[in-house]
Amino acid sequence: MKPLDLTNRWVLVTGASSGLGREMARVLGRDHGANLIVVARRRERLAELASELESSYGVSVRVVAADLCQPDEAVRVFEEATREAPLYGAILNAGITHFGNWDELSWEGYQNMHALNVTSVVRLTTLLLPYLEQRKEHGGLMLIASMAGLMPIPYQTAYSATKAFLVNFGCGLHHEMASRGVSVTTFVPGGIRTEMTDGARFNELRGWLMPVERCAREAVSAFRARAYLHSPGVVNRLGAVVTRLLPQRFFIARVADQYRRSLEKNR
Repeated sequence: MKPLDLTNRWVLVTGASSGLGREMARVLGRDHGANLIVVARRRERLAELASELESSYGVSVRVVAADLCQPDEAVRVFEEATREAPLYGAILNAGITHFGNWDELSWEGYQNMHALNVTSVVRLTTLLLPYLEQRKEHGGLMLIASMAGLMPIPYQTAYSATKAFLVNFGCGLHHEMASRGVSVTTFVPGGIRTEMTDGARFNELRGWLMPVERCAREAVSAFRARAYLHSPGVVNRLGAVVTRLLPQRFFIARVADQYRRSLEKNR
């Protein structure tokens, strides 16, 4: 399949009120002329983004306020996204993390994380892929996972488990859908400078965080190129290679030490 042609096409982006989702929406509208359906809980933040993109770049933007932790919201988002104009692609980015000891995460907190990071993504994917296939326009889907999904990450243990599901889910679907005319890309960023990493607990790790604007540009490039599994930045890609060469237990122990020190300095 040829690269995705996003000009004047409608693309859905979830988690678009802040962070990587917001920046990917900017890249899609500014650099590729895509029309956007932006989804998140905070309607006012989405409305600000829509106004910015429409006035600055002349694209059309529709706002869908939704809490994808809730069971029926994925279906409503899909219905609203496909109601007025044909959808060409989607980037499923909405997600939350927990950085700290595993037992500091409440059961309710874990349920919300799983509902957003896993269940909503699977539900939207099962709605979007048949739709995109039936349209026969060779559209695409991208799942935003994480490098934390490539190996266990202590002190982000539950989060890393949810992202591991997405890595396997997205990579498996890439092969299943390739012959059916729809691309599935899995994007695995490392740490990014966003609202999610603003807390004091991340202070000692701040130097490792990628600027969100650069990460967003790489994400959209991977989406357009119909990449299989893509990690942004040379350091991250080198890290992925190193982790395959070193004994996994040794490498994860070094990560655990670094994370533990960051947490202990900010208790």
